[in-house]
Amino acid sequence: MKKYTFLNSFLLMLFIVCSVVSCRYFDDAIITPVPSNCNEKAVVDGAYLSNIKTTNYGITQVVLNGDCLEVTVSSSGCNPDNWDMNLFAAVSPLIVAPTVYIAKIELINNEACLAVFQKTVSFDLKPLQIATIKEIQIWLDGWNTPIFYKY
Repeated sequence: MKKYTFLNSFLLMLFIVCSVVSCRYFDDAIITPVPSNCNEKAVVDGAYLSNIKTTNYGITQVVLNGDCLEVTVSSSGCNPDNWDMNLFAAVSPLIVAPTVYIAKIELINNEACLAVFQKTVSFDLKPLQIATIKEIQIWLDGWNTPIFYKY
């Protein structure tokens, strides 16, 4: 009987420790409770996602702000006001909970200047919402931690 109680206690403690550690580990995406107006809508399109090249920029910041995902990229160019940015996502084929989306930023930058600029665009994540689920996980290519989006 003592062995059974000890095992249950140990498993409970292990679960609590893992929960606390994982919450702290995945906190790189800054989460703020006040929603802002999003610039663009995220697009769910797995076929197009595989064709997006992510080598022409680096992601410097990601902020989850209500239903908006604010992404700041850095790239060379002449004027970041001439850049277009899109967020494409597709549900991961792996069966996990919460549901995982694989996402990429498409930066359209046709300028050939050597200066480096940054641009921030916020993307409306409502198109990624699933009616029967209240939380999804987003793995953004170029960002090293997942983003947990609760709605």
